[in-house]
Amino acid sequence: MASNKLKINDIARLAGVSATTVSHIFNKRDKKYRISPQTRQRVLSIAEKYRDQSHIHQYLVKANSTNTIGVIVPDMSNSFFSMFLHHLEDCFRQKNIQLLITCSHYNKEVELKVAQNLVERKVDAMIVVTSLDSDQFYVDINQNTPVLLFDRYLKDTTLPFITSEALQSVADLIKPYAEKLDEFYFIGCDIQLTSIQARLKGFKQGLESVGLKVDSDWLVSDDYCPNKGYQLLKSVHQKLGRVPKAIFTPSGNLLQEVLSYLVEAKIDPKQIYLCSYDYNSYLDYCYYPIDAIEQDFEKMALTCVNVIDDLLSFKELKHQAFFIQPKIIRHR
Repeated sequence: MASNKLKINDIARLAGVSATTVSHIFNKRDKKYRISPQTRQRVLSIAEKYRDQSHIHQYLVKANSTNTIGVIVPDMSNSFFSMFLHHLEDCFRQKNIQLLITCSHYNKEVELKVAQNLVERKVDAMIVVTSLDSDQFYVDINQNTPVLLFDRYLKDTTLPFITSEALQSVADLIKPYAEKLDEFYFIGCDIQLTSIQARLKGFKQGLESVGLKVDSDWLVSDDYCPNKGYQLLKSVHQKLGRVPKAIFTPSGNLLQEVLSYLVEAKIDPKQIYLCSYDYNSYLDYCYYPIDAIEQDFEKMALTCVNVIDDLLSFKELKHQAFFIQPKIIRHR
Protein backbone atom coordinates (compact mmCIF):
# COMPACT_ATOMS: atom_id res chain seq x y z
CA MET A 1 0.00 0.00 0.00
CA ALA A 2 1.37 3.37 -1.03
CA SER A 3 0.11 5.04 2.17
CA ASN A 4 -1.07 4.00 5.60
CA LYS A 5 -4.64 4.95 4.71
CA LEU A 6 -6.48 1.81 3.66
CA LYS A 7 -8.58 2.10 0.52
CA ILE A 8 -11.42 -0.02 -0.80
CA ASN A 9 -9.10 -1.39 -3.48
CA ASP A 10 -6.67 -2.50 -0.74
CA ILE A 11 -9.40 -4.33 1.16
CA ALA A 12 -10.58 -5.95 -2.07
CA ARG A 13 -7.06 -7.19 -2.83
CA LEU A 14 -6.59 -8.56 0.69
CA ALA A 15 -9.99 -10.30 0.57
CA GLY A 16 -9.50 -11.63 -2.97
CA VAL A 17 -12.64 -9.93 -4.31
CA SER A 18 -13.45 -6.96 -6.52
CA ALA A 19 -13.65 -3.38 -5.25
CA THR A 20 -17.28 -3.38 -6.38
CA THR A 21 -18.01 -6.31 -4.07
CA VAL A 22 -16.42 -4.48 -1.14
CA SER A 23 -18.45 -1.36 -1.95
CA HIS A 24 -21.69 -3.39 -2.04
CA ILE A 25 -20.89 -4.89 1.37
CA PHE A 26 -20.06 -1.53 2.94
CA ASN A 27 -23.29 -0.06 1.57
CA LYS A 28 -25.46 -3.02 2.66
CA ARG A 29 -26.16 -4.15 -0.89
CA ASP A 30 -24.62 -7.60 -0.45
CA LYS A 31 -27.97 -9.42 -0.29
CA LYS A 32 -29.25 -7.57 -3.33
CA TYR A 33 -26.25 -8.76 -5.35
CA ARG A 34 -26.22 -12.22 -3.73
CA ILE A 35 -22.82 -11.89 -2.14
CA SER A 36 -22.27 -14.86 0.17
CA PRO A 37 -22.19 -14.43 3.96
CA GLN A 38 -18.70 -15.91 3.95
CA THR A 39 -17.43 -13.23 1.56
CA ARG A 40 -19.13 -10.53 3.58
CA GLN A 41 -17.53 -11.78 6.78
CA ARG A 42 -14.08 -12.00 5.17
CA VAL A 43 -14.27 -8.40 3.97
CA LEU A 44 -15.54 -7.08 7.31
CA SER A 45 -12.91 -9.02 9.26
CA ILE A 46 -10.16 -7.39 7.23
CA ALA A 47 -11.74 -3.96 7.67
CA GLU A 48 -12.06 -4.54 11.41
CA LYS A 49 -8.25 -4.73 11.71
CA TYR A 50 -8.08 -1.13 10.48
CA ARG A 51 -11.02 0.19 12.50
CA ASP A 52 -8.82 2.90 14.03
CA GLN A 53 -8.87 4.68 10.67
CA SER A 54 -11.92 6.95 10.77
CA HIS A 55 -13.14 6.23 7.24
CA ILE A 56 -12.91 2.46 7.83
CA HIS A 57 -14.79 2.88 11.09
CA GLN A 58 -17.54 4.69 9.18
CA TYR A 59 -17.68 1.91 6.58
CA LEU A 60 -18.08 -0.68 9.34
CA VAL A 61 -20.80 1.27 11.13
CA LYS A 62 -22.81 1.53 7.92
CA ALA A 63 -22.24 -2.10 6.93
CA ASN A 64 -23.32 -3.36 10.36
CA SER A 65 -26.29 -1.03 10.83
CA THR A 66 -29.56 -2.66 11.84
CA ASN A 67 -31.91 0.17 10.82
CA THR A 68 -33.18 0.28 14.40
CA ILE A 69 -33.13 3.11 16.93
CA GLY A 70 -33.53 2.44 20.64
CA VAL A 71 -35.77 4.79 22.63
CA ILE A 72 -36.04 4.96 26.42
CA VAL A 73 -38.89 6.89 28.06
CA PRO A 74 -39.87 6.81 31.74
CA ASP A 75 -43.62 6.40 31.24
CA MET A 76 -45.47 5.49 28.05
CA SER A 77 -48.85 6.27 29.64
CA ASN A 78 -47.79 9.91 30.02
CA SER A 79 -49.53 11.83 27.23
CA PHE A 80 -46.41 13.89 26.47
CA PHE A 81 -44.27 10.83 25.83
CA SER A 82 -47.08 9.08 23.96
CA MET A 83 -47.52 12.00 21.57
CA PHE A 84 -43.77 12.35 21.08
CA LEU A 85 -43.39 8.64 20.32
CA HIS A 86 -46.29 8.82 17.87
CA HIS A 87 -44.54 11.53 15.83
CA LEU A 88 -41.08 10.00 16.27
CA GLU A 89 -42.19 6.59 15.01
CA ASP A 90 -43.87 8.18 11.99
CA CYS A 91 -40.74 10.18 11.08
CA PHE A 92 -38.42 7.20 11.33
CA ARG A 93 -40.83 4.83 9.56
CA GLN A 94 -40.70 7.10 6.52
CA LYS A 95 -36.95 6.41 6.45
CA ASN A 96 -37.52 2.64 6.85
CA ILE A 97 -36.06 2.70 10.35
CA GLN A 98 -37.73 0.83 13.19
CA LEU A 99 -37.92 2.00 16.80
CA LEU A 100 -37.31 -0.29 19.76
CA ILE A 101 -39.18 1.49 22.55
CA THR A 102 -38.51 0.65 26.19
CA CYS A 103 -39.74 2.09 29.49
CA SER A 104 -37.68 2.84 32.61
CA HIS A 105 -40.67 3.55 34.91
CA TYR A 106 -38.63 6.39 36.49
CA ASN A 107 -36.34 3.69 37.95
CA LYS A 108 -32.60 4.24 37.49
CA GLU A 109 -31.70 0.56 37.78
CA VAL A 110 -34.34 -0.37 35.22
CA GLU A 111 -33.04 2.36 32.91
CA LEU A 112 -29.48 1.02 33.08
CA LYS A 113 -30.73 -2.48 32.31
CA VAL A 114 -32.92 -1.55 29.33
CA ALA A 115 -30.16 0.67 27.91
CA GLN A 116 -27.72 -2.23 28.05
CA ASN A 117 -30.31 -4.48 26.40
CA LEU A 118 -30.61 -2.00 23.52
CA VAL A 119 -26.84 -1.99 23.10
CA GLU A 120 -26.82 -5.80 23.02
CA ARG A 121 -29.51 -5.69 20.33
CA LYS A 122 -27.07 -3.56 18.30
CA VAL A 123 -29.34 -0.57 17.76
CA ASP A 124 -27.74 2.06 15.53
CA ALA A 125 -28.38 4.89 18.02
CA MET A 126 -30.35 5.71 21.16
CA ILE A 127 -32.76 8.49 22.12
CA VAL A 128 -33.07 8.69 25.89
CA VAL A 129 -35.29 10.47 28.40
CA THR A 130 -33.03 9.80 31.35
CA SER A 131 -33.64 9.65 35.07
CA LEU A 132 -29.92 9.37 35.85
CA ASP A 133 -27.94 12.05 37.69
CA SER A 134 -24.81 11.74 35.53
CA ASP A 135 -24.17 11.32 31.82
CA GLN A 136 -21.12 9.07 32.26
CA PHE A 137 -23.04 5.84 31.56
CA TYR A 138 -24.28 7.20 28.24
CA VAL A 139 -20.96 8.87 27.42
CA ASP A 140 -19.42 5.38 27.57
CA ILE A 141 -22.15 3.94 25.32
CA ASN A 142 -21.72 6.90 22.97
CA GLN A 143 -18.20 5.70 22.13
CA ASN A 144 -19.78 3.06 19.86
CA THR A 145 -23.51 3.85 19.77
CA PRO A 146 -24.58 7.50 19.36
CA VAL A 147 -26.78 8.78 22.20
CA LEU A 148 -29.19 11.71 21.97
CA LEU A 149 -30.79 12.97 25.18
CA PHE A 150 -34.39 14.14 24.93
CA ASP A 151 -36.57 16.37 27.15
CA ARG A 152 -34.30 15.98 30.18
CA TYR A 153 -30.65 16.81 29.82
CA LEU A 154 -27.83 16.66 32.34
CA LYS A 155 -25.89 19.67 33.52
CA ASP A 156 -22.60 20.15 31.64
CA THR A 157 -23.30 17.09 29.51
CA THR A 158 -21.13 16.49 26.46
CA LEU A 159 -23.98 14.67 24.73
CA PRO A 160 -26.40 16.41 22.35
CA PHE A 161 -29.89 17.02 23.67
CA ILE A 162 -33.27 18.24 22.47
CA THR A 163 -35.85 19.87 24.73
CA SER A 164 -38.55 22.53 24.69
CA GLU A 165 -37.78 26.12 25.64
CA ALA A 166 -39.20 26.84 29.09
CA LEU A 167 -37.85 30.02 30.68
CA GLN A 168 -39.59 32.68 28.59
CA SER A 169 -42.61 30.58 27.66
CA VAL A 170 -43.49 29.78 31.28
CA ALA A 171 -42.89 33.40 32.33
CA ASP A 172 -45.24 34.60 29.57
CA LEU A 173 -47.81 31.95 30.49
CA ILE A 174 -48.26 33.04 34.10
CA LYS A 175 -47.84 36.82 33.79
CA PRO A 176 -51.55 37.65 33.18
CA TYR A 177 -52.48 35.86 36.42
CA ALA A 178 -49.50 37.00 38.47
CA GLU A 179 -50.41 40.63 37.75
CA LYS A 180 -53.80 40.16 39.39
CA LEU A 181 -52.88 38.07 42.42
CA ASP A 182 -50.87 38.16 45.61
CA GLU A 183 -49.99 34.45 45.61
CA PHE A 184 -49.13 31.78 43.06
CA TYR A 185 -48.31 28.15 43.80
CA PHE A 186 -45.93 25.85 41.95
CA ILE A 187 -46.91 22.20 42.43
CA GLY A 188 -44.25 19.99 40.91
CA CYS A 189 -42.11 16.91 41.27
CA ASP A 190 -38.55 15.85 40.55
CA ILE A 191 -37.23 19.41 40.48
CA GLN A 192 -33.70 18.01 40.27
CA LEU A 193 -34.42 17.29 36.58
CA THR A 194 -33.07 20.03 34.31
CA SER A 195 -36.32 20.31 32.34
CA ILE A 196 -38.32 20.85 35.54
CA GLN A 197 -35.67 23.22 36.88
CA ALA A 198 -36.04 25.34 33.74
CA ARG A 199 -39.83 25.47 34.17
CA LEU A 200 -39.44 26.43 37.82
CA LYS A 201 -36.97 29.15 36.87
CA GLY A 202 -39.42 30.44 34.25
CA PHE A 203 -42.17 30.42 36.88
CA LYS A 204 -40.06 32.54 39.26
CA GLN A 205 -39.06 34.82 36.39
CA GLY A 206 -42.71 35.41 35.51
CA LEU A 207 -43.64 36.34 39.08
CA GLU A 208 -40.67 38.64 39.53
CA SER A 209 -41.33 40.39 36.20
CA VAL A 210 -44.61 41.76 37.61
CA GLY A 211 -43.19 42.57 41.04
CA LEU A 212 -44.58 39.53 42.86
CA LYS A 213 -41.95 38.28 45.32
CA VAL A 214 -41.64 34.51 45.41
CA ASP A 215 -42.70 33.00 48.74
CA SER A 216 -40.92 29.71 49.51
CA ASP A 217 -44.24 28.29 50.80
CA TRP A 218 -45.60 28.56 47.26
CA LEU A 219 -43.01 26.10 45.94
CA VAL A 220 -44.44 22.66 46.70
CA SER A 221 -42.60 19.61 45.37
CA ASP A 222 -41.60 16.02 46.03
CA ASP A 223 -40.25 12.98 44.24
CA TYR A 224 -42.76 11.77 41.69
CA CYS A 225 -44.98 8.75 42.11
CA PRO A 226 -48.50 8.18 40.76
CA ASN A 227 -51.11 10.56 42.23
CA LYS A 228 -48.44 12.77 43.82
CA GLY A 229 -50.05 15.95 42.41
CA TYR A 230 -53.30 15.03 44.15
CA GLN A 231 -51.51 14.48 47.45
CA LEU A 232 -49.52 17.71 47.26
CA LEU A 233 -52.59 19.85 46.56
CA LYS A 234 -54.58 18.11 49.28
CA SER A 235 -51.80 18.92 51.76
CA VAL A 236 -51.77 22.59 50.70
CA HIS A 237 -55.57 22.76 50.95
CA GLN A 238 -55.50 21.37 54.49
CA LYS A 239 -52.71 23.73 55.53
CA LEU A 240 -54.33 26.88 54.11
CA GLY A 241 -57.92 25.94 54.81
CA ARG A 242 -58.62 26.77 51.15
CA VAL A 243 -57.12 26.05 47.76
CA PRO A 244 -54.42 28.37 46.38
CA LYS A 245 -55.59 31.29 44.25
CA ALA A 246 -53.43 30.13 41.35
CA ILE A 247 -51.46 26.97 40.50
CA PHE A 248 -48.83 26.19 37.89
CA THR A 249 -47.92 22.55 37.25
CA PRO A 250 -44.78 21.75 35.22
CA SER A 251 -46.20 18.64 33.54
CA GLY A 252 -49.45 17.24 32.20
CA ASN A 253 -49.62 14.23 34.50
CA LEU A 254 -49.35 16.47 37.57
CA LEU A 255 -52.08 18.69 36.15
CA GLN A 256 -54.38 15.68 35.76
CA GLU A 257 -53.79 14.74 39.40
CA VAL A 258 -54.42 18.30 40.56
CA LEU A 259 -57.67 18.33 38.59
CA SER A 260 -58.66 15.05 40.19
CA TYR A 261 -58.38 16.63 43.62
CA LEU A 262 -60.24 19.81 42.60
CA VAL A 263 -63.15 17.76 41.25
CA GLU A 264 -63.26 15.59 44.37
CA ALA A 265 -63.15 18.66 46.63
CA LYS A 266 -65.83 20.33 44.47
CA ILE A 267 -63.83 23.53 44.04
CA ASP A 268 -65.58 26.24 42.04
CA PRO A 269 -63.60 27.10 38.86
CA LYS A 270 -64.00 30.79 39.77
CA GLN A 271 -61.93 30.23 42.91
CA ILE A 272 -58.73 29.26 41.14
CA TYR A 273 -56.49 30.06 38.16
CA LEU A 274 -54.80 27.05 36.59
CA CYS A 275 -51.95 26.87 34.12
CA SER A 276 -49.53 24.16 33.13
CA TYR A 277 -46.76 22.96 30.90
CA ASP A 278 -47.93 20.27 28.45
CA TYR A 279 -51.14 21.15 26.63
CA ASN A 280 -53.49 18.30 25.80
CA SER A 281 -56.64 18.55 23.67
CA TYR A 282 -58.79 17.43 26.61
CA LEU A 283 -58.14 20.86 28.13
CA ASP A 284 -60.40 22.35 25.44
CA TYR A 285 -63.36 20.64 27.13
CA CYS A 286 -62.27 20.86 30.76
CA TYR A 287 -64.63 22.16 33.45
CA TYR A 288 -61.72 24.25 34.77
CA PRO A 289 -60.31 26.82 32.30
CA ILE A 290 -56.60 26.07 31.96
CA ASP A 291 -53.92 27.92 30.02
CA ALA A 292 -51.13 25.63 28.93
CA ILE A 293 -47.93 25.42 26.94
CA GLU A 294 -48.14 23.21 23.89
CA GLN A 295 -44.90 21.52 22.91
CA ASP A 296 -44.16 21.11 19.22
CA PHE A 297 -44.04 17.31 19.02
CA GLU A 298 -43.68 17.23 15.26
CA LYS A 299 -40.69 19.58 15.22
CA MET A 300 -39.07 17.82 18.17
CA ALA A 301 -39.43 14.44 16.46
CA LEU A 302 -38.10 15.77 13.16
CA THR A 303 -35.15 17.39 14.94
CA CYS A 304 -34.39 14.04 16.61
CA VAL A 305 -34.35 12.35 13.21
CA ASN A 306 -32.07 14.98 11.70
CA VAL A 307 -29.63 14.88 14.62
CA ILE A 308 -29.52 11.06 14.56
CA ASP A 309 -28.89 11.18 10.80
CA ASP A 310 -25.96 13.54 11.35
CA LEU A 311 -24.55 11.42 14.16
CA LEU A 312 -24.73 8.24 12.10
CA SER A 313 -23.13 10.05 9.17
CA PHE A 314 -20.32 11.29 11.42
CA LYS A 315 -21.21 14.89 10.67
CA GLU A 316 -20.28 17.59 13.13
CA LEU A 317 -23.42 18.96 14.78
CA LYS A 318 -24.08 22.68 14.35
CA HIS A 319 -25.40 22.77 17.91
CA GLN A 320 -25.07 20.64 21.02
CA ALA A 321 -28.31 21.91 22.54
CA PHE A 322 -31.59 22.18 20.64
CA PHE A 323 -34.38 24.18 22.30
CA ILE A 324 -37.68 23.84 20.43
CA GLN A 325 -40.04 26.79 20.81
CA PRO A 326 -43.50 25.87 22.20
CA LYS A 327 -46.64 27.99 22.10
CA ILE A 328 -49.21 29.12 24.65
CA ILE A 329 -52.84 27.95 24.44
CA ARG A 330 -55.21 30.10 26.47
CA HIS A 331 -58.71 29.19 27.66
CA ARG A 332 -59.59 32.32 29.66
